[in-house]
Amino acid sequence: MHHEERYPNTFKKRLVMPALSTDEATERLAKVVEKAKPATVTEIYTELFPEKPVTAVSSAADLAKHVRSGLEAEELVDLWNVVFPADRNVWYDEEDKKIHYNEESIGYAEAD
Repeated sequence: MHHEERYPNTFKKRLVMPALSTDEATERLAKVVEKAKPATVTEIYTELFPEKPVTAVSSAADLAKHVRSGLEAEELVDLWNVVFPADRNVWYDEEDKKIHYNEESIGYAEAD
């Protein structure tokens, strides 16, 4: 008996990882930004406006409004890493137009 026959679901089961549209990611980020503590607001501000001095920090509500104003997908990914530091492997897939996160890393042997 082959290993696949003994454990048929082991090889056919596909793990579904979280993926969000840019609109969904924008809203999730904006909701967290709105409630951010001052220290986190400073980090978010620095991510959104790297060229501006930190002394000009906006309020959390203003930053959330900026997030909702339409960031590029790559900017959402960068901000996601600041707002949700526990999430790993955050990336934007141009084909499905979704932001993916917490996916397993693919080693060289598994990559196409």
